[in-house]
Amino acid sequence: MKLSEIKCDVESTTIAVAYPLNPIYECSSRQILSTQPLFAYLPLRSYGFRFILQADFEITAARQEVIRDNRWNDWLKSEMVQLFSLAYEQFQHLPELLTKCTLDFHQTNNPLTKIQTLKYFLKLIPMRNEIDPYFNTFVDKSIQGLMGIIRLPVFCHDDEAIIDWVLPSQCVLVRDTFIRKIFSQSLLLSHFNSYYLHEEFLKESDEQILIKLGCRRLDFADILKLIRTLYKQNDQIHSTKTTSIEQIAQWLLCIDYSLQQQRERPGFNHDQDDDTEQTTIAELKQLKIIPLRQQTQLVSIDEFENRTILFPPDKTIKYAKHLKIVLDDLPTIDDRLLYYIEDKYPRRLDSIKALLTTLGLCDARNMRRIYRSHIVPIIRDDSQWSKKPDATLIAYLI
Repeated sequence: MKLSEIKCDVESTTIAVAYPLNPIYECSSRQILSTQPLFAYLPLRSYGFRFILQADFEITAARQEVIRDNRWNDWLKSEMVQLFSLAYEQFQHLPELLTKCTLDFHQTNNPLTKIQTLKYFLKLIPMRNEIDPYFNTFVDKSIQGLMGIIRLPVFCHDDEAIIDWVLPSQCVLVRDTFIRKIFSQSLLLSHFNSYYLHEEFLKESDEQILIKLGCRRLDFADILKLIRTLYKQNDQIHSTKTTSIEQIAQWLLCIDYSLQQQRERPGFNHDQDDDTEQTTIAELKQLKIIPLRQQTQLVSIDEFENRTILFPPDKTIKYAKHLKIVLDDLPTIDDRLLYYIEDKYPRRLDSIKALLTTLGLCDARNMRRIYRSHIVPIIRDDSQWSKKPDATLIAYLI
């Protein structure tokens, strides 16, 4: 389309973006950069951008506002979408350009790195709630244009000394160092062709911008897929011989982390998202990831749907003899699992216990539930109670 068809007697026009560079050396994740005015050759008011946009906008007589619902201004906005991508290309060469620059940019003794430059560039990208709604489509389309060209820093394999640069669609956001160790980079790459973002870069970048660019969080589906895949390798069976207590603990830590991330994501609503969480819990109950005391096979919660799986009884509590007999007869989670988590990840113990409780595990002091879910079904089933020792049956009745 010719410009003259949009605006009479116009053969060409210039649109431009200018970024402030003075703050680039001292810019931190918490620093708020000043907003800049919009320019139509002369400055108008601020529209929320932290960089300067210049275009031949048609403006009101008071020279304060861009005229809205204006064909020419809308066309300018549509063409401005290219600016983010062009600016990114220039930012890639910025460290080299600044070393050759004779102007004073408050340089420190340390040269500007590529990671610092990219962090600063992303910090200048506005979110919808920061700018005038008139420019929302410009920002959304500009970010979409970046998705296919921008490269983010990641660790290669498990060597944190080697950095590679990949598309956002291959990047996974995990801030928790425990989870990064458990769900290693090599596992992430081999099973999902994805990478963890560079830790320093992730720490000082806006997660919402990263997600808009195409990065994603480690979610429950990833962990579920990995657990199932690992079982299939080497014809592994669901047993405590082939699946170590350490591995089960790590699975539970990853699952708990993914559920917390699900609850903490922006816009999460406990009422509206409850169905999603219930679906997740239902899927967890199907997984054979529960080791029981004195059993070699892992079990799922669903296998004990009509029964009770206990937490190990508190050893500081002295139970009556008949109660101890009843508790010893109940399926109980392997003590080693909780001991391992308490020893290696003590800060996660309460959270893991809460997860297991949500899945259906029961405290030994909940005798009403034990009676309803364990004792009564056994007494009513001839094939079960007939196999029980007399001492156990007497304890049931007491």
